[in-house]
Amino acid sequence: MLAWAPSFQGSEPPTEPGRFRLQLDNQQGLAGSGRRPGAVVRLCLAHGVTPVFIPFAEPWRNGIVEHYNDTFDKSFFRTERFTDPDRLAARYAEFTTFHNARHRYSALGGLTPDQAQARAGFTPTPPDPDVTLPHGFDGLTGTVEYVRLIRSDAKLRVLDHHFDLPDEVVYSYVVAVLDIAAEALTVHYHGVAVTTFPFPLR
Repeated sequence: MLAWAPSFQGSEPPTEPGRFRLQLDNQQGLAGSGRRPGAVVRLCLAHGVTPVFIPFAEPWRNGIVEHYNDTFDKSFFRTERFTDPDRLAARYAEFTTFHNARHRYSALGGLTPDQAQARAGFTPTPPDPDVTLPHGFDGLTGTVEYVRLIRSDAKLRVLDHHFDLPDEVVYSYVVAVLDIAAEALTVHYHGVAVTTFPFPLR
């Protein structure tokens, strides 16, 4: 999913040159909870990656991930009882090796993950053992994107924040772009900035 995120009926904002984009769903472990983005978002920003959160209740936007999750659940996680975390970690490593060599995905042109990786000339780089996760947003830059379908109440929902939008965007997709340094959320509709709201992070 890295370096790819969809267009939603022309609602997307201008992209930041040179930054990877990572498409994610809205579960708390990824998006965060309360009124501030969570640890995964901070980790992405610290490494120059723009998190892009798909609309609520539209899991098909992450079809590749959902396909993998189904394979993981049925072909690995439910196939045995793991006696301890070490056993789980060891068996997961075996499953990952098998999966990446054998399972083909239409989104990869019928290739396995290993074949797609080799064709792209991509070599994964593990994080430095000394890497630390930022505890807050001080020193971080970049943006976070939230794609949302605006319902009849004209409300934009980002984490626990609710913002009123103009009626013209009802039943349309918008992209709300959170500028970390400016602590501001700008709403884009058909590629045009419609309005900006304060979004305190500190």
